[in-house]
Amino acid sequence: MKAYLLRAELSNGFALTAASRPFGITLLAILHVLQAIIYFLGGIALIALGALMRRGLHMPRFLHGVVSVIGVVIIIVAFLYLVLAWGLWTGRGWAWTVSLVLAILGIIIAILSLLRGGVFTLLVLVLDAIIVYYLYTPNVRSFFGEYKPLPQVPPPAQTLPPTPPAGASRSCPNCGAPVLMQDKFCTHCGKPVP
Repeated sequence: MKAYLLRAELSNGFALTAASRPFGITLLAILHVLQAIIYFLGGIALIALGALMRRGLHMPRFLHGVVSVIGVVIIIVAFLYLVLAWGLWTGRGWAWTVSLVLAILGIIIAILSLLRGGVFTLLVLVLDAIIVYYLYTPNVRSFFGEYKPLPQVPPPAQTLPPTPPAGASRSCPNCGAPVLMQDKFCTHCGKPVP
């Protein structure tokens, strides 16, 4: 049985496979799809409730309209969550930004709720903080094209003084006569040449 990998061509020409997508991003995309399904069902239920209020419960006219409009707005939010899940799945840079903004907003709302005495939002606060941290990891940022590692520049090579060719000459420090590089003694005065 052959294993096939999903392949997505990004707008910048960089090809990604399902194997290169970080697991946390896959999980986040799936959670957004589940969230979209729940919102969609909730929106349908509110629209049905609005229709029931209008026909069967004989409530004020504006109330059934408000409930139905809220249902439509929730369905639109469900669609936006599906688009976000697709952006996360395919590694779009805007999906990274939107996920980061949503997580930061979740942290702010959780802190405000904690200040009012809501203890159960502590879990939301921790999860959103983990998402913010995770979105800033290098492998996730590079998946979305947000992280460009600095090029590895080799350290500068130590420069040694140039060595003259084998047949080059130098001068004797004692008498000043020319001496070849390989000679250890001056041929004119016989003194050792350093």
